Amino acid sequence: MDLTFLAILIMSGWVVAIAAAGLVMVLRPGGAAIRLGAAGGVAGAPTGRRDEILLGGDAEVLGNVRGRVEAVQLRAASRELQSIQLATGLGLETQVVPATAILSADGGAVRLAESWIESPDGSDAKAATLRRDMTVKGSDGKRLGRLRLVCFDPASGRVTALVIAGRGTRSQRVVPMDRVREVGPHGVITDLRSSDWVKLQVFATDWEIKQAVMDQLAADPRLRTAQRSISVDVEDQVVTLRGYAADSSQTEQVARLIRSVPGVLQIDRKLITDEDLSRAVTEAIRRDPGTSAAQVQVNAHEGTVDITGEAPDRATVRAIERVASQVPGVQVMHNMVAVRRPAAATA
Repeated sequence: MDLTFLAILIMSGWVVAIAAAGLVMVLRPGGAAIRLGAAGGVAGAPTGRRDEILLGGDAEVLGNVRGRVEAVQLRAASRELQSIQLATGLGLETQVVPATAILSADGGAVRLAESWIESPDGSDAKAATLRRDMTVKGSDGKRLGRLRLVCFDPASGRVTALVIAGRGTRSQRVVPMDRVREVGPHGVITDLRSSDWVKLQVFATDWEIKQAVMDQLAADPRLRTAQRSISVDVEDQVVTLRGYAADSSQTEQVARLIRSVPGVLQIDRKLITDEDLSRAVTEAIRRDPGTSAAQVQVNAHEGTVDITGEAPDRATVRAIERVASQVPGVQVMHNMVAVRRPAAATA
């Protein structure tokens, strides 16, 4: 037999074996159905900080990819995150990593410690196993969507929510874990109805929201300059704005733009307007006994404060600098207050 033909046959068989193994891992049942206890109440979003494990996403150690997250296991009774299962190499091998080895998970990559103590058997028959693309159904038996991410509270280790992609839509929604009744080979069963989909919280990762906000600011010619003076932080879909704005109108424009970004739950405005900063410095100078005798005009722009006017003496001028620098939000100050000349004596 020709050696080239033989090599082709061997390589073809290897490719088929890899594909078959991957198909088995995707389609294999998750064992017996495991109930997570009764659920009820009104559908709502989980509260508190959360980390997000992307099923099918990378797991990294010191920035190096260790494997792909194949599944997440949680304890049925407490709903605590127990472990994650990694597909390593060509996907033919798996490794179970305990939850204690997870440093963070941002909806993109899971970051792991350099080392960890592995469990003796690597699994728990009583644990509920969550895999990518598991069908998530409502109490009426209709499909809500397919599983994409698992959210957990890093402080308590409890799994707090599942993120699912809806059927026929690119939108992703958050299903609170207290609405999940059962996890098994036929998918995830909730106590929701298919019509509850529109009531569920829209999901987006913090990175996706921040990128969308920055892109929106850059695209709006009225707000393009605001990018230099405003910082945007996102945590658990809550956007926090810090920095400076020209006035309350610009602040409202920025807030209106951010509210249009899908997935934003709340906006925490910690912006200082030029108007407010000018007013705060002026009032501070008027209130302080050491500077109240001065007559000043204050102008502020993005944290830089210019103070002009007159003071009775140099001690007052120095006091103005001290008082103004203590006002929150003042970054740079230009004290241009002059000493008032004494009035000419009358004959």
